[in-house]
Amino acid sequence: MTTSTLSSHHLSAILPAAAAVYYWTEADFLSLLQSVVGQVGLTIVGELAFTFQPHGISAIAMLAESHVALHFWPEKGKVTVDIHVCDFEQGNQIKAEQLAQLLSLQITGESCVEHWHCLSITS
Repeated sequence: MTTSTLSSHHLSAILPAAAAVYYWTEADFLSLLQSVVGQVGLTIVGELAFTFQPHGISAIAMLAESHVALHFWPEKGKVTVDIHVCDFEQGNQIKAEQLAQLLSLQITGESCVEHWHCLSITS
């Protein structure tokens, strides 16, 4: 059995939703994920969105590097964001941080760095 180091980075935030987000559909959330994931150089291998009744939308992109999930809570005016990437063949922490920045700008209209929490683990 070969032992090797594995690094993983988890970024999460609860972001205030800009007014435009209230009009987004499943397709809009998935389009956002496709755009920002592509901009930072990560790879989408699958995606899914679901609209809750009476309101709310979740959209998830499965990445070759792990995943990114968005959960819109219109009754709270918030979008929770979960980004997880692994460093299997390359370091991906910077890409995850760039992804967090792009999502913040699109969801809130501003940087919102103070809303993000990051956990990096190496074993």
